[in-house]
Amino acid sequence: MNHATRNTHHTSRITVETALWVLIVLIALALRLSHLDAAPLNAQEAREAMLAWRAATGQGMPEAGYSPFLFAANALLFWLFGASDALARLWPALFGSVLALTPFLLRQRIGRVGALAAGLYLAISPTALFASRQLDGTVVAAVGGMAFLGGLACFLDTGERLWLTLSAGGLALAVTASPSAYGLLLSLGLAGLILSRLTFHVSRFTVHTSRPFLVFLAVLLALSTGLGWNPAGLGAAGDLLPAWIARFGPVSDTVASPLALVVVYEPLALLFGLGGLVWAIRRGRRFGALLGLWAGLGGLLLALMPGRAPVDALEVVLPLALLTGIALEEIARSLQAYGAWLGEGLYILVVLILWAHAYLVLARYAQFGNPADLALALLVVVLQVMLAVIFALAMQVDAALRGLVVGTGIVLLGLTLSAGWGVAHVRPADPRELLVHQPTAVEVRDLVQTLRDLSWRETGMPTRLPFTLEATPDSVLAWYLRDFSEARRTERLESLDVGEIGPVLVTSRRDLSLAHVPDDVEFVGQDFALRRSWDAAEVRCVWQWPLRCNAAVGWLLLRRTPSLPVADEWAALWLRQDTAVGE
Repeated sequence: MNHATRNTHHTSRITVETALWVLIVLIALALRLSHLDAAPLNAQEAREAMLAWRAATGQGMPEAGYSPFLFAANALLFWLFGASDALARLWPALFGSVLALTPFLLRQRIGRVGALAAGLYLAISPTALFASRQLDGTVVAAVGGMAFLGGLACFLDTGERLWLTLSAGGLALAVTASPSAYGLLLSLGLAGLILSRLTFHVSRFTVHTSRPFLVFLAVLLALSTGLGWNPAGLGAAGDLLPAWIARFGPVSDTVASPLALVVVYEPLALLFGLGGLVWAIRRGRRFGALLGLWAGLGGLLLALMPGRAPVDALEVVLPLALLTGIALEEIARSLQAYGAWLGEGLYILVVLILWAHAYLVLARYAQFGNPADLALALLVVVLQVMLAVIFALAMQVDAALRGLVVGTGIVLLGLTLSAGWGVAHVRPADPRELLVHQPTAVEVRDLVQTLRDLSWRETGMPTRLPFTLEATPDSVLAWYLRDFSEARRTERLESLDVGEIGPVLVTSRRDLSLAHVPDDVEFVGQDFALRRSWDAAEVRCVWQWPLRCNAAVGWLLLRRTPSLPVADEWAALWLRQDTAVGE
């Protein structure tokens, strides 16, 4: 009877667990697919998209410097359904949703509740969410890296060779998707070498290396060449390693440090990840120590890499998310075994009220800059500590710690959701977001609509207007004006005479003072912002008495700055006045 009861309970638990995993995937898909084209493609995205579009329309194959997996996958999409911003980002969005499932492979190491918590966090993580909504292979490489790690862990737990096949396939996926794969794999590999018992693991792997190696080669060949459609993709996959090494060279435009990105966007993972690491080390959990070392080495590599991209912070977020799962697994067990729901529930409510009050006070400080508000917010922190001590003396230290951690965790969860929604849906093209690097301004779509309106008026068709476009073949302008079949494209306007330029010109020049244009030829133009930037010095604290940090607090809470971002790159539409447009 007891045996049957246990089996029934086990089946019910598995059913609930499966339903929760399905819910996590649905949340991830909803966040990633909703309004996927909210922001225009930036320069790097436009280049990847143009390469795939030209291949899909028979205009030529690329030579080097691209993600072979995304190139083949997007070329297939464009060939079947046509090209658009949303379709160009569809594959990363789908793989970003799969990323939320990957902790399932590690549930024997971090616990079932911990795996669910890690999966949910990866579904809502601002870094993972934003990376999933970019035409970039970083999130695909992250899925491959997690499959590689999960396959190895499952093989060590069960001894089944099938998991090595999954691990080999994940490794092949990673190294065909993005140069970032090598940073992720290097930090993970170094952490494993430092903490593993090498002789034990080598003896187990050497017996089974031939089949995974063949699987790796087969998957690598299939993914990089698009099942043989693009043989040159194998060479492009080989170029990803030199491209990653080149990121250690000097660059003219640096991005925020990985620590700053984690603090601003992932405070929940940072706090609970560190807590999970401390707990794992105290309990002798080698896997937790591996994750902590992986996060530390990944952050160090990124800090030493001037050419890193903001979404490369995913290399640190992945192990922190798993450590967060370990911490939440332990908190859930502690609450189930020792939780005093009435007393701790009231304390959690008090913690939430105090943190909410601190947020409102800081928002008022950001608006008016009154130093008294900043002092009041600091007072709330002191009050939280005092209440924790009082609660610990009245009940137990563990109960006080649980209440403070759970209450603070709920607040940090709200901040994480707000940050993720803001960067992915509200401000995806705002340069004041640290994750957003050199975004294209939304006005580029106004330029396209203006040309379509002009084409309707002059030709009766939306994309048949003849005009001259001065732009590089893989630029943002080339991507957004790709459907204008009558456009003459040139990289250097000086190579054309006035007759060849024609009555309509699109260029990045706001000043059209060309030497070979006669004085009696006049162009009038309208400019459209193509890219904006901001000065981070505007939000620095003024270290004097009284301390003035209201601009920094306003940026941190609402991404608000004293002045709006300014346009530093333009697209201009020029119309010649001495001839009709339709001639």
